[in-house]
Amino acid sequence: MYIEREIEKDILKWIDSRDILIIRGPRQSGKTTILNRIREVLKEKNSEENIHYITFEDDITRLKFQENPKEFIQFIMKKEEKNYFLLDEVQYVKDIGKHLKLLYDIYENTKIIISGSSSFDLTELGSFLVGRALFFDIYPFSFTEFLRAKGKKYEEEHTRIQKNIMQDLTETKKTLFLDELNKLLEEYLTFGSYPRIVLEPDREKKKELLQNLFTTYVEKDIVIRYGLRYREKTVLLLKTLASTLGQVITYETLSNQSGIRAQEVRELIPLLEDSYVITVLRPYHKSVLSELRKNPKIYFIDAGFRNYLLNNFESPTFDFLYENFVMTELKKKHKLFYWRTVSKAEVDFVIEYKNELIPLEVKITPKITRSFRSFLEHYTPKKGYIINKNIFEKIRIETCEIEYIPFVYLE
Repeated sequence: MYIEREIEKDILKWIDSRDILIIRGPRQSGKTTILNRIREVLKEKNSEENIHYITFEDDITRLKFQENPKEFIQFIMKKEEKNYFLLDEVQYVKDIGKHLKLLYDIYENTKIIISGSSSFDLTELGSFLVGRALFFDIYPFSFTEFLRAKGKKYEEEHTRIQKNIMQDLTETKKTLFLDELNKLLEEYLTFGSYPRIVLEPDREKKKELLQNLFTTYVEKDIVIRYGLRYREKTVLLLKTLASTLGQVITYETLSNQSGIRAQEVRELIPLLEDSYVITVLRPYHKSVLSELRKNPKIYFIDAGFRNYLLNNFESPTFDFLYENFVMTELKKKHKLFYWRTVSKAEVDFVIEYKNELIPLEVKITPKITRSFRSFLEHYTPKKGYIINKNIFEKIRIETCEIEYIPFVYLE
């Protein structure tokens, strides 16, 4: 069962360009499925003999390619026609950047599309492929994609209300199906949004799949790449981060709670972020240097992954999970921060958009807090949002227009 991904159209519009297309993202987020989808699209206008899907999870294939990539490609390709190479799991190939540059420069009549699960090494490809490659990040299902998997009627209702919001919030009426959509959002935030887990109807099997996903991540993305010594520390730190979701953290506090030295915590956080498990949110500050020095907040790319770490699927704390949801949806498209003063006035999120600041608060039951008013006084933004569970509304405070929008319609 193929669920159309939002990123598909962005990739396909470059399908006839000379650029190498690099699809990166966490394990089991749908990269191989996207490659197979691209293969099917290519078959519509090209001979199947010219389309070559190769996975480097096969050790023999990988070793042959590493030994002589030029001979490997020459043996497979048809000489007189355009060839398409879809290379999966390239993170296993040693010196992949150097090999791809060689192939790109030699074979002008080829199109190379690759996928890999660790952004750490795939980002380093940039040093070899400057001006030769385009990057596309694929994540677990967005909420729109989740609804698409659950049924066309849910996606259509969701899309209808979103269009109304964009046209005029004051004319948007509460949908009769908001309660149903909120219930689906709770499922999304309980078991997460990895495609296979979303498509599995049995709750117990969902838990087993999450356990398998976590084990695979630790063994393949952490142990194989960074060494056995990181295994236990990674698990301890992730469990600590799961229990401090959305809080301002210090490395010293994480060290005390996890039993890992503070310096090692500093080393592990980027590895966890580079392997698409967590995302780091920094505070807004006019000075970039000050911003980097301030303590960050940590969120999880997937809520189900976080709930597995806490072994809590029956009564997860949704107020934190709603905040995590807003962060993951917004950070895909916007430059995002949080805001906090020395006196501890705090706004959950701030979007920096076209040299303007847009504050967003996450409240199950919406209200304008003293901290939110403090931000309005300090920066006089033109726009603000209160993301909540049920309320559509538009109000004005001084020169700022504030919109109340339910979580399920966040865009």
